[in-house]
Amino acid sequence: MINYKQLKHNDNGIPTWDAFLGPLLYVANTKVQCNRRQLVNETLKEIKLPEELLEMVYPSKYHDRIAYNHANWAISDLKISGLLHSPKRGEYEITELGKSILKQYGTNITRSLVHSQPAYLEHKKNLKNRNTTDNDSDIQDEQALDLTENQIQNWFDKQNDDLTDALLEKLRKTDSYQFEHMMIHLLIKMGYKGTEGGALVTQKSNDGGIDGILNQDALGFRKVYVQVKRYAEKNTVGRQAISQFHGDLDLQQADNGVFITTSSFTNGAEQAAKRFNIKLIDGDALTKLMIQYKVGVQVKNTYELLEIDDDFFDQD
Repeated sequence: MINYKQLKHNDNGIPTWDAFLGPLLYVANTKVQCNRRQLVNETLKEIKLPEELLEMVYPSKYHDRIAYNHANWAISDLKISGLLHSPKRGEYEITELGKSILKQYGTNITRSLVHSQPAYLEHKKNLKNRNTTDNDSDIQDEQALDLTENQIQNWFDKQNDDLTDALLEKLRKTDSYQFEHMMIHLLIKMGYKGTEGGALVTQKSNDGGIDGILNQDALGFRKVYVQVKRYAEKNTVGRQAISQFHGDLDLQQADNGVFITTSSFTNGAEQAAKRFNIKLIDGDALTKLMIQYKVGVQVKNTYELLEIDDDFFDQD
């Protein structure tokens, strides 16, 4: 059994769409062939998702169930990437590539891994080429007519999820000193500098284990100390690094700090951070914050969804 609590999840407790990639592939490996509904239901049963999360819906008039939507998104990407095969409409089976990846990674299958498969890359290339031609415009218009408002919102949400992959990869390739400046800039955008405060990235030769400092007031009485680690995905931050940061904070006579990494934290690190009053920001949270505060990203297009203004027509 896979415990849903161990999967990456949103604030509401429901696993993110990409957290379903591994469990879905695991369940598909136990079946010869099954339809989409069976695959989703068996996966939700496998991860022991409680009833209150199974029935949680989006706050919209369409009331789609969130967990089922997330699982269906994951199935689509597994199929596009060649890890699942659909011998006929609505039926799925695991491929040899899917079995190989499942054997190598278990259920720890990330969207970056799935999206790096040749079939997925070819799919994205074809979509890009299709969008540059006029021949497919009628087909795209016809498909768009079948979309509900909530499905459109779901599509945008998934695009943002996909954007985090590219953003995280970009951050990991960034110069370490430049990365520190970017993180301080993000915290400033989030309001940690204060209206009268200042911010600086410390000099490498004499940083005392502190990568950045934000003064929240003009005289610097209230400060936020920052440490950042530009790590690869599997290079997790452990308890020792958090304890060392806590020691560096003690030398500054500070009782709190922010630790940012492009990877993730071990359970020991998370426990130590709670005890030492250190805020942790892992790669997933970091990219979401950068998108939220538009740091390192920019608006590509803006679309407006209009509705009838009943008040206008009700005027005397």
